[in-house]
Amino acid sequence: MKQISTGLIALSAFLSPVAQAYNAGSISFSIDNDGIVGTDQNYTNGVFLEFNSASTPMLDVIAPTPIRQVAMLLPLDASTAKGWNFRLGQQMWTPEDIESPIPVEGERPYAGLLFFETGIYQYSPAQVDKYSAMIGTVGPNSFAEQGQQFIHEIIGSDDPMGWDYQIENQVVFNLGYQGHRLINRSNAIGFDQYDLSSVGRINVGNYQSELALGSVVRWGNNLESNFGTTGFTPGKYVDISVLSSSPTGYYLFAGIEGRYRFNDITIDGDRPDEVPDTNVRNLQATIVVGGVYYQPKWGVSLSFASNTREFEVDIHTYSTLGSLELFWRI
Repeated sequence: MKQISTGLIALSAFLSPVAQAYNAGSISFSIDNDGIVGTDQNYTNGVFLEFNSASTPMLDVIAPTPIRQVAMLLPLDASTAKGWNFRLGQQMWTPEDIESPIPVEGERPYAGLLFFETGIYQYSPAQVDKYSAMIGTVGPNSFAEQGQQFIHEIIGSDDPMGWDYQIENQVVFNLGYQGHRLINRSNAIGFDQYDLSSVGRINVGNYQSELALGSVVRWGNNLESNFGTTGFTPGKYVDISVLSSSPTGYYLFAGIEGRYRFNDITIDGDRPDEVPDTNVRNLQATIVVGGVYYQPKWGVSLSFASNTREFEVDIHTYSTLGSLELFWRI
């Protein structure tokens, strides 16, 4: 009996700091759009709804069954905080001349994507690993045509006339890994801290396959508790999944990524015969800048991303868009 009492006291002592520490899941809504910078071309719009779990050191014990089963197969470190998420999203790509009812030579085809993505991640002040799986559809089944028409009616923009010639229906999938590694973190003038990190990424699938390497610099506070949030993926320029244990914070960031993209179904996918062929440009780069501010109950981020040419015959050297994300802690 004495041993049981001693065990309960030890367990209570172990759990009490955890109970008092901040730990919250989140729900976020984000939108990418190039209208904020006055253009309407290439990747032009994306909307995303995401759920992120609270953190746990035992993902293979308390997560939903499919997450637990996958987590047991991954090289997760027992000493790190862990979590899981899922995301619903719709994205659309258009040529620059959206008023033309027929395909235009030298421009990318219309394309839409509707997808579901789930992920598992582990994080610490100096290292973050993220694993993801996505399944979805391109083509009319993505409802991108209806989505863009709805948005343009609201904001009074030109009607897109060429969706009859979009990339055709096809199921798509991707498996991904992204790793963040801290290079340096120090005190900074004007802010509490700055840090510099490297970001590596690999995606494999019929949606987009690519190898990428980049670097991110941040200035702000509590950087050890919000490491690994900055990325280069549409809808994920700021990834709040790793903020579960961070109650408050703010920071500004800038990053650059280079990548080799092997395929992109929104560029080289099946299309109507009338649509000219386009080929993915293998060597690409992205620059992101932005800021994040969050409190225990809510947060907001604003980002801007500029991308080099994504297809060979693109007449534009780069394209830019803005991204706004609002999130609530639960």
